[in-house]
Amino acid sequence: MPMPEAQRPAILLIDDDADLLQALLRLLRPLQHPMLSARDASEAQAIMAQHHVGVLICEPRDQRAAAFLIAAREKHPDIVRLILTGYPDLDSVLRAVNQAHPFKLLVKPWLNEEMLTTVNLALTQYVVNRERERLLKEYNGILSNAETAHAFRTLEAIMHSIHQDMATDAIDNLPMGACLLVNGVVKRFNRTAMRVLKELDQAEINIGTLAEELPAALQEAYGAVRKQRLQTRLADEQRLDYFVLDLSAGTLIAFAPEPRLGRPPDY
Repeated sequence: MPMPEAQRPAILLIDDDADLLQALLRLLRPLQHPMLSARDASEAQAIMAQHHVGVLICEPRDQRAAAFLIAAREKHPDIVRLILTGYPDLDSVLRAVNQAHPFKLLVKPWLNEEMLTTVNLALTQYVVNRERERLLKEYNGILSNAETAHAFRTLEAIMHSIHQDMATDAIDNLPMGACLLVNGVVKRFNRTAMRVLKELDQAEINIGTLAEELPAALQEAYGAVRKQRLQTRLADEQRLDYFVLDLSAGTLIAFAPEPRLGRPPDY
């Protein structure tokens, strides 16, 4: 079943030669995908911010155009990049080939049949790339949710099993967010803490953060009752459970968000 026209990704042509752009537009029109054109990288970036682009066709005639293709690969890895050039040995072209990883390098003057076939294959590859990105995001969402569920359910057990003389580097291995404060100042935190706070749209914590400057979700934690499971209600019906323990090394705040089971990741 053909893709509805409104959902078809656009083909973006980037070149400062107006005659070349018109020739490509006429050639590729039978593919029945939206056709867009830009004279330079700056104009192309503005177009990509407003349109659903699936294929880029660009001649990296200078270093700025090459940098644009390389950045497009990093920011939009699903978009398929084609290089069309009359100067395949140009430094900027070689840089783009080495770092932008184009789907194919086409040399001017092109053969119409080869151009049509290549762009059609690029559109198919874009669909494959989008599906791969969707599946990867779905998998990461499942994995993240599983980790969150594990942390949330083991919060109680961890609270009663941590020894007062626990080494500070053991915080790194706790299956939940954790930070250690000494005299009201953050001295250590683990990677999970940063991930959880980011997912909850909370402010980051850093070494040297004061207790009164903790993210909103943890604002009351430092002064909370020790060794007791507490909770904070957040926006979007989210909930953060935490506990506070006084250790020999300082004050430990360990926290975990309620898992969002059954909610697929946004795409």
